[in-house]
Amino acid sequence: MPTPDDDEVAEFLEADEPTPKPDRSSGKEPAWRAKLRSSNFGQAAVVLVTAFAIAVAAWWVVKPEEQDRVRAETEAVSQVEVAGVQQPPAAGDSAPGFTATDIDGTPISLEGLRGKPVWLVFMATWCTGCRTEIPDIQGIVASRGDAVRVVVIYVDENRNTVSDYSKRVGNDFPEVVDQDQQISAAYGIMGVPTHYFIDAGGVVRQRHVGVLSPDAMTQAIQNAMSS
Repeated sequence: MPTPDDDEVAEFLEADEPTPKPDRSSGKEPAWRAKLRSSNFGQAAVVLVTAFAIAVAAWWVVKPEEQDRVRAETEAVSQVEVAGVQQPPAAGDSAPGFTATDIDGTPISLEGLRGKPVWLVFMATWCTGCRTEIPDIQGIVASRGDAVRVVVIYVDENRNTVSDYSKRVGNDFPEVVDQDQQISAAYGIMGVPTHYFIDAGGVVRQRHVGVLSPDAMTQAIQNAMSS
């Protein structure tokens, strides 16, 4: 049997020697980690992980249902194209007068509503934000009675569509079809829903574009009543 020479024994001993563990006491960062951190991929990964952590923290601070309500109140605006749209009247301006016929065939005019605050709501049957706040408008009308006159104006829609929609959701207030867009143009409507709160003397007290919460609706009505 051949006897291994000295070189073969040395190679065997080197191969069998265990791999030394990295020295963590020195605090020196491993080369692979430093290389990853300095690379574009590593930097992007750090940004993504940080953003995810912030998103999780924000979720716990503002719960999903609260986020949905905030989003509805601030973002639920549907753009509309109104021919000849004018500068919208601001708080303190006289509200543009109009004469129309509601979907039940009853004549209605802003002049005829004088003596009590008027709440004009410009909307559309297809508008998500408008549908969201209809129950709140109905609740305000039911609780306020005749304290405020509510008129809903549908931008660029036909009578049949509005009538069917009104019956389906159970509206019980004057609704006007503004198919020729004359009223919408006078009020500078470029998005729905848009709210105008007008005092008893016909002066605009507040204008709001977008969905309103019930509390905001109530406050705006009170402001119009106290003017």
